[in-house]
Amino acid sequence: MEINGKVVDKPGEEHFSVSRNLHFRRVRIIKRIATHLVLIAVAVYSIFPIYYMFVNSLSPGITLASVSINSLLPLPTRLNLANYTGLFRFDGSALLNIWLPNTLFYSGSATIIALGLSFSAGLALSRFRIPGKRVILYMMLILSTFPLAIMVIPLYDMFSELSLTNSYFGMIILYSGGAVIFNAWLIKNFTDGIPADFEESAQIDGHTRTQALFRVLLPMVKPVLIMSMLLAFFGPYSDYLLINMMVSNGKLDNMAQGLYKYSQISSQAINFGQFSAFSIVMGLPIFILFIVFQRYLVSGFSIATYK
Repeated sequence: MEINGKVVDKPGEEHFSVSRNLHFRRVRIIKRIATHLVLIAVAVYSIFPIYYMFVNSLSPGITLASVSINSLLPLPTRLNLANYTGLFRFDGSALLNIWLPNTLFYSGSATIIALGLSFSAGLALSRFRIPGKRVILYMMLILSTFPLAIMVIPLYDMFSELSLTNSYFGMIILYSGGAVIFNAWLIKNFTDGIPADFEESAQIDGHTRTQALFRVLLPMVKPVLIMSMLLAFFGPYSDYLLINMMVSNGKLDNMAQGLYKYSQISSQAINFGQFSAFSIVMGLPIFILFIVFQRYLVSGFSIATYK
């Protein structure tokens, strides 16, 4: 049968086809709208704590007991920079003279040491035949799952016996050692996915094994190395538990301890406006590092984890 110049097998088939296309189009539009609504809700849920911290950082005298709906609104009459200016004047500008330099020293030193040890260990576990390698890998995996809280007291006893408490050297050892296990596991998994043929080809072309390592393999493992560097840096930068346990000398305080001292009103209350201002300032370097190295962080973690 021919309808409007088109041949259809049965009467009404063309109408059914048009109706089905309209139905699928409506379903597709509804799904798209629902997806966007869900994504918007997730984005608002994720961004809201940052927004709330920023608004309260501009509102002096805020405590958790005084939080209300009005405190969510950025009213011009309530906004000022008192919490930020006070931060740089607090205790003789302890932020710039003590807390920030100490934090960068802890994080930078631990990152350099942990990255070198992690790369060496991960490369050895991936490329060399080591007796008991499987046992070592399982032990590394088990140790990386231990909660930090159950290790604090044994670590304190050990460092106290070695006279490593209240010292820069002790904290650097603690931070770098804690980052090696997990990062070495990631580097090993990532390197397993790179065929050894590349290094062997470089050696056939006249390169030594060391030259093949640095000129061929090192550029290929760059994503996981940058990810390991960021993970090793983030831990000491935001640590409060370990340094609060190991250090009682105020000259060795880091940013997290400074956050507590600056925002503390009493043993049971904090100034939430000052706490928010310090948190914003403290979080900016981490935010910048994450944005700069985001693609390496995501690709390195996904490949190293699922190889």
